[in-house]
Amino acid sequence: MGEKNRSKGKFVFWADLVAESAIEHAKRNGMSIVTVKSGGSPSGGKHIGNMNDQIRAFFIYDAVVRKGIPARLIYTNDDMDPLRTIPPSAPDGDGEWHSFTQEELSTLEKYLGWPYCRIPDVFGCHKSWSEHFNSVIRDGLSRIGISMENYNNSDSYANGGFLEITKFTLSKVDQVRGVLSRYQKTLEKDWIPFHAICENCGKITTTAISFNLEDDTVEYECRGRILAGKYVIKGCGHKGVSTFKEGKLPWRIEWVAQWKIFQVNAEPFGKDHYEGSWKSGQALAREIYGIEPPANLVYEFFLVNGEKMSSRKGNAYIIQDLLKVLEPEVVKYLYTKRPMMQRNIDLKNLHLLVEEFDRFEESFFKKSSEEAERIYPVLMGGIPNKKPLRINYLLASYLVQFYPVEEAYNSLVRAGIIGEGISEDDRNRVLLRLRLAKNWLSTFADSSKYVLKREFSKVDLNDVKKALKDLSERLSSLTEFKGEAIQNIIYSTARENNIPAPEFFRKLYLIFLGLESGPRLGYLLATLGREKVISRLETAIGEAG
Repeated sequence: MGEKNRSKGKFVFWADLVAESAIEHAKRNGMSIVTVKSGGSPSGGKHIGNMNDQIRAFFIYDAVVRKGIPARLIYTNDDMDPLRTIPPSAPDGDGEWHSFTQEELSTLEKYLGWPYCRIPDVFGCHKSWSEHFNSVIRDGLSRIGISMENYNNSDSYANGGFLEITKFTLSKVDQVRGVLSRYQKTLEKDWIPFHAICENCGKITTTAISFNLEDDTVEYECRGRILAGKYVIKGCGHKGVSTFKEGKLPWRIEWVAQWKIFQVNAEPFGKDHYEGSWKSGQALAREIYGIEPPANLVYEFFLVNGEKMSSRKGNAYIIQDLLKVLEPEVVKYLYTKRPMMQRNIDLKNLHLLVEEFDRFEESFFKKSSEEAERIYPVLMGGIPNKKPLRINYLLASYLVQFYPVEEAYNSLVRAGIIGEGISEDDRNRVLLRLRLAKNWLSTFADSSKYVLKREFSKVDLNDVKKALKDLSERLSSLTEFKGEAIQNIIYSTARENNIPAPEFFRKLYLIFLGLESGPRLGYLLATLGREKVISRLETAIGEAG
């Protein structure tokens, strides 16, 4: 999540380091407010790996604000980019994934090469493809407590926001070619950095032939282009004239133009940009536009279950998907970790991430962690008056297999794990975790490890038969069927029968869960209730023969 200052041994959050650089950048350039930017193309559902841009930008912005410096957090929606390929599925307005029908795919094919802002929304809930997917992104961020100033490139071009820098770029066209030719071997000698929207077919994959800086126009031919080196977009052959407000700068230049227009002081981006467009971007900024590149944060990509995410693989997940199985603060916690370490999100064992967060939260309230002291308040949007009540995620996942959510909650009360008079916030928090765990079981969890077998598991119990009888008798006579008392009785029963405690617990987990391990057993049994536990033990004793 950060690194230790080698001389003092003090924890330093990576966001603070970038924030300091951003503040210095603003000071050097005479800016009174620090601007942290992220951006993205509304090509479809932006998976949680792509969202590193926005969420890490938020942490940098928050770090600036915590230093008492005025700041803003902006997002540029690159909606003038062309549609280069059609995803097989995409999230609807509610963030639920929808697989496109063959008819929908056929309809969308005619919009290949069109700017996203001019493609109709296939779901019919927004004016355009761009507005739809930008809304999904902003909704996901809002659900984890992040909001940004949104700037659509289509609006910025149309209202003249890019006009002066477009004219300046074209006035320096020879120098621009000279800079980019150092990074792009295929750059043509007469290349003009502007893509007009074809008035005939609607595509923005045109080639500029000439330009006129006096009347702000570009003459173009609709020849089509190869996008991202592999997506072939055919042109219609039309020749026409466009104004500078009816097209866009190429992305490498547009990115740098945004730094100048919005006076950007910091921006995070992925390793792919660092190895590609960042190098040309720095050169353009300094040599053409006379500005200093912003402070940057380069991050590694996320893997899911050991693989790269892709909608074509069916393993791309958006924030809304994670929020079905994780609390918002746990989702944000995932993005606090060191940016340049590749992260594998193991959805099958998601409880491990939640348990890690719970320990992190615990360390904050115990005042035993510098990391938690710095980061936890950001995750929570402030410091809670007292430690929030959490129940073990794995325990929750087992309970909802025995009971409906509300009854599972009541079982926790009966077991003494949560009190009857807890606050409404804590009650809602426990119910939420029960629901999240239930969703996890039905979506991501490994059924061989976490889904209970309803039939009694065949286990060799001959060596523990007497101990099981003793345990049954002691639990039957227990005054209060509470977790800690049950846990202690299991240990003492194992000891008195000369059975290693780990082996006795293993056999009991097999009896009750059909698994060799699980959540703290005493608490699990307490939630099941005395009647269920004794009945199961008697069945096991009978099976032992």
